[in-house]
Amino acid sequence: MESSIEERRHEAGWQSRLIGARAGFWRFCRQNPAGAVGGAMMLLMVALAALAPVIAPFDAAKFVASRYEGIFGEAKGGEFLLFGSDHLGRDELSRLLYGGRVSLLVGFSAPLIGVATGTLIGIVSAYYGSIVDILLQRLVDTMLVLPGLVIVIVVATAFGFTMTVVICALALFSTIGSIRVVRSHVLSLREAQYIEAQRAIGSSSLRIIMLHLVPNTLPVSMVLVAVGIAGAIVAEAQLSFLGIGIKPPTPSWGNMLSGAQTQFDLGPHLAIMPGIMISIAVLAMNLFGDAVRDALDPRLRGSREE
Repeated sequence: MESSIEERRHEAGWQSRLIGARAGFWRFCRQNPAGAVGGAMMLLMVALAALAPVIAPFDAAKFVASRYEGIFGEAKGGEFLLFGSDHLGRDELSRLLYGGRVSLLVGFSAPLIGVATGTLIGIVSAYYGSIVDILLQRLVDTMLVLPGLVIVIVVATAFGFTMTVVICALALFSTIGSIRVVRSHVLSLREAQYIEAQRAIGSSSLRIIMLHLVPNTLPVSMVLVAVGIAGAIVAEAQLSFLGIGIKPPTPSWGNMLSGAQTQFDLGPHLAIMPGIMISIAVLAMNLFGDAVRDALDPRLRGSREE
C-alpha cells in the first residue's frame, strides 16, 4: 500500500513538472515570438546537419559529375542535382549538409567549452579575491588587449588546421570574455546572506562554489553560450575563408565560400548558398540568444510582466 502511494506521488510530481515545463515553453513563445522563431530555425538546421548521412543524396567527397553542373543539373549516373555541383563535380547540396555538421559543431562546442571554463575561473577569481583575483584579472587584461581574431589565428597556425584546434582556439577566445562577466556577477553574490551562512556553519570553499555559486551563475552562463554561438559560427567561417580553419576536403560553410571565390563567374550560387546558410544560422542564434537574455534577466522580466 505504501509503495503504491509513493509511486502515485512520484508520478504526480513528474506530471506537474511536465505541465510546468510546457507552460513555461508556451509563455516563452508568447513573450518572445522572434526568439521562438530563431530557436525553431536553429533546431531545423541542427536536425538537417545531424541527419546529413541519411538525407544527403551523395557523400560530400564523391565526384558525381565530370565537370561543373548548374542548378537542377544531372549527375553522371542520371541523378538529379538540386543545387548542381562544384567545379570538381561534387554535389553542392550534399556538401552544404555535411558542411553544416562541421560549422555547427564548431559553433556550439567552442562557446560551451569556453564559457564553462570562463565561468569556473571567474567564480574562483571573485570568490577568493586578493592575490588570486589580481593575477587572474591582469592575465585577462593582457589577453583583452590583443584582437580576438589574432589570438585565434595564432593558435590555429601554431597547432595545425584541424577541427579540434579550431574549437580550442575559439573556446580560448570565449573564455577570456566570459571571465569578466561572471566575475562581476559573483562579486555581488559573494557577500549574500546565504553565502555568509554557509561560511558560518563551516562549509568548505569548494562546497560553497559548487553548490551555491555555480548554480546561481548558470543563467549568466547560458546567456553567454547562446550569444556566443553566433560569433563562433562567423569566426569559423572567417578562419576557413582565410585558409587557416577547417581544411578541405572536409567541407564547412567557410571553406566552401573560400573555394567558390575563384569560381564565382562559373556559378554564383556556389558562393551564395554557403553565405545564406551562415546568415540564417547567425540570425537564428542572435534572435534566440536575445530572447534567452531577456527571459533570464530579472530587470527585463519585470518590465515585460507589467
